[in-house]
Amino acid sequence: MTKLRLALDIGTTAIKAAAFTPDGACMATMQRASATITAPGGRSEQDMEGVWRTVCAVLQGLARQLDPSEIGSLGICAQGDGFWAVDADGQPLGNAILWNDTRAAADVTALERSGASDAVGRASHTSLWPGTSGALWRWLRRAEPERAARVAHVFTCGDWIGYRLTGVAATDRANGSIPFLDLSTGRYSREALAALDCEDLGELLSRPQPADTRLGTILPGMAEATGLPAGLPVATPTLDLAAMILGMGMERPGETMMIMGTTAVVNILTDSVVPESQPAGASALHPTSDAIIRILAPSTGASAFDWFAGLHPTSLGGEDAGAIAAKLDTLVTDVPPGANGVTFLPYLSGERAPFVSPDIAAAFHGLTGRSSKADMARAVMEGTAMSLRHCFVSEGGLPDKPVQLTGGGARNGTWCQIIADILGVPVVTSEGFDQGLWGAATLGAAAAGEGRAIDLVMREDRTRQFDPDPARHEAYDRVFDRYAILSNAARRTAEELRALTADDHSSEDKT
Repeated sequence: MTKLRLALDIGTTAIKAAAFTPDGACMATMQRASATITAPGGRSEQDMEGVWRTVCAVLQGLARQLDPSEIGSLGICAQGDGFWAVDADGQPLGNAILWNDTRAAADVTALERSGASDAVGRASHTSLWPGTSGALWRWLRRAEPERAARVAHVFTCGDWIGYRLTGVAATDRANGSIPFLDLSTGRYSREALAALDCEDLGELLSRPQPADTRLGTILPGMAEATGLPAGLPVATPTLDLAAMILGMGMERPGETMMIMGTTAVVNILTDSVVPESQPAGASALHPTSDAIIRILAPSTGASAFDWFAGLHPTSLGGEDAGAIAAKLDTLVTDVPPGANGVTFLPYLSGERAPFVSPDIAAAFHGLTGRSSKADMARAVMEGTAMSLRHCFVSEGGLPDKPVQLTGGGARNGTWCQIIADILGVPVVTSEGFDQGLWGAATLGAAAAGEGRAIDLVMREDRTRQFDPDPARHEAYDRVFDRYAILSNAARRTAEELRALTADDHSSEDKT
């Protein structure tokens, strides 16, 4: 009998599980919300035992829909980075600190100004941010030294759940990449650890291994807790983004995919990177191949649509995102590429890729007395797509092969066509949005010995392709030049305003 492939996806706000047949058909699903603890000062945490209990409830709900004898493997993907610490007995040491916690922001800024973080960029080709393990370890040692002294092992979220299920502590190549992995050796960089004064943290991290490596099997006690069969093979947990990339069948340099959700992500697979002291974005090793995933995440994606529609609740309001998108699409239909000279810089939440500028501001440029709401709406759709092109340009140039697009924005055909015209290559979307779960399920099957993950992941998929119009692409070349000039000017303006604010504070301190 052909066995079902199970997948578990542990997100920050939701935990999902699914069961797939080998041909990729989803037979059952289960999902529950996951609580996050936030507080002023940048605190963002989760109760580790609470996450575990939710995982158990989700797996139990999935298992009740299945015949246990038909289950063959389990793959896991999860939110990345953060700080999930346990003591010598494997017990949680307080709440997990999440990837989006910002309590270490001032420390990161100081490390960047001193040049100490340059070693991280040269090793992992990743820009340090507050929610990474090194920054959080430095903060914990200073803020809670007694707790820090009891830390025996540091996990990511997926590693923690894998440890609970199997009793084995390990991490995969994608999860282990940020921020200390030397991409050229696949081992943690001593220079990067030393530069951040984190040599002691290096002893608490698991050595990375491919995600299709068998982590272990479900322990008898965990079988009772989850409803899964004892002895079920479990793959080494991976980063949710890496599982999604694998789920799309991608493992070769030159392949690209984009996620257009509330924020946007451009993912470019490459076989090499040029070391930089302060690179934009992040880099992670592919979970199963030798490719490197360049991860560039502009701060604003589809949220720009929500913002603009919110300014016009009567004409652009709707009961759901689909209704709002339909009204926007109708509004911009007759507006030509370039939005009649109006450009939108989509920096509603600052920017983090392809450059880092937390205090850069969004703006419309080119407004005149003749500009219309339709021009502005078209400019919003173009501006968010231009930020994607900007990421590609910063990484060496536009893609020369079709780009896969997923996320909520992939449901908007008008926007997909604009993206294709701006990039100059076909944009391919899928009717299914379970690529992360499917990728994790495939890793589980590979770890169980069923074959190579990249072969097992292939399945029939109903897709839609948006081909670029050559004339519109040529027009958008000039529009992008305009966008880049305005973006560079906005960065300079942000720097000058930052200096002005610093001068004001300095004058206040003297008085």
